[in-house]
Amino acid sequence: MEITRRSFGLAALGGALLPALPAAAREAPAGAQVASVYRLKVGAYEVTVVNDGWVGLTKLWSGDPAGAEKLLHDAFLPTELNRTAVNEWLINTGDKLVLVDTGTSNVFAPSLGRLPKSLAAAGVNPADVDDVVITHIHPDHCAGLLTTDKKIAFPNAIIHVNADEYAWWCEGEIKVPDQKPFWKGFAEIGRAAFKPYADAGKVQTFKDGTEIAPGVMTITARGHTVGHTMVRVAPSGGDLLLWTDIVHNATLQFPEPDRAIVFDLEPPMAIATRKKVMDMAATDRLMIAGTHIAFPGVGHVAKASNGGYAFVPVPWNPDI
Repeated sequence: MEITRRSFGLAALGGALLPALPAAAREAPAGAQVASVYRLKVGAYEVTVVNDGWVGLTKLWSGDPAGAEKLLHDAFLPTELNRTAVNEWLINTGDKLVLVDTGTSNVFAPSLGRLPKSLAAAGVNPADVDDVVITHIHPDHCAGLLTTDKKIAFPNAIIHVNADEYAWWCEGEIKVPDQKPFWKGFAEIGRAAFKPYADAGKVQTFKDGTEIAPGVMTITARGHTVGHTMVRVAPSGGDLLLWTDIVHNATLQFPEPDRAIVFDLEPPMAIATRKKVMDMAATDRLMIAGTHIAFPGVGHVAKASNGGYAFVPVPWNPDI
């Protein structure tokens, strides 16, 4: 049948004339999504995307505001407040469970702090996590090191963090760059999250190119913070780049990678890093995953004719 407005309307009317469902099928709506868990195979490893919820970001971007509004409008997104995903990743190597980032615990909005629920839905006990990689010390990446009652959330894990990142945020006096007063709060949250692990001797710092587990390598991507880190998961037969905060808004920063966000410590360097990583991912046809790309945030980067890029999501695979 040809689909027209008339045929579509008649089909809808036909649906309205169907017999009423039995009472058991008309229970009250659940009122919430199921926990966000998405699995994929990367070579012999299994990577599970787990979600901590979402944070609302307003007009925090450099560049032409009118252009940003048009991009958001054309993508059917609000131009004022955007729901921005906060994703994390669990890497199962067969010998180790490695968690990359921990979400926010209860330091932000009630729309966040859902990582424990997501881990439970994935069948993971936090006590079974062997290693935690903190890609940078912003609250949405490290505050979940602690439970809501400020206890150690991963009692048997070693916490790994870039050495320059740890020194900048957690050692000496708190640094507050010009026009970024919120940095003080970020540092206080980060120091509190790391302290019980440091006191227990469970914090290990790394340099660029450190192997956390076989085929799980850290890559420094400076600009967003001094030691902002990506993680490349490349066992035999697979390759996935967890690029964390290379992008905060896919609708804006893929087509216009020159747009920085106010949370960038060094915006020019963050922009240069984003362009370099996007070009690498597009040229090498590398699969990427992002913290702030709509869940599950896994896909590829394509070069666009205007000099920018486009995000191409990986289709859902029920057989992983």
